[in-house]
Amino acid sequence: MSDADLEARASREEAIRRIHGDILAAQLRVALDEVRGRQTPEAVVRLAQLTPPQLRSPFVTLRTPGGKLRRDPASRREMALHVRRNILAAQLRVALDKERGRLTPEAVKRLAQMELPPLR
Repeated sequence: MSDADLEARASREEAIRRIHGDILAAQLRVALDEVRGRQTPEAVVRLAQLTPPQLRSPFVTLRTPGGKLRRDPASRREMALHVRRNILAAQLRVALDKERGRLTPEAVKRLAQMELPPLR
């Protein structure tokens, strides 16, 4: 791939992430406004009704065209960030479930107990 193709792909992926985040934020705003009895702007309601675009898995982006896992430092850092994010999300879920008296799935508990990988 040429540099221009790589730059176009990165720009497209960034736009997809931004749109995905905007739709999720609108859905959260609608839910919070409903709970608090507030009027939600029509544009936010329309945005919240859209289906968020699918995000590419970091596992796809970390593979070579031949399907082998990349081992360069940038790819290893990307994977570490992905794993850290999932561990931290699991820890948050365990804490919230405990606070609200809900059962936490065993897989989430095991993930929350994992050590965070170092970022190099």
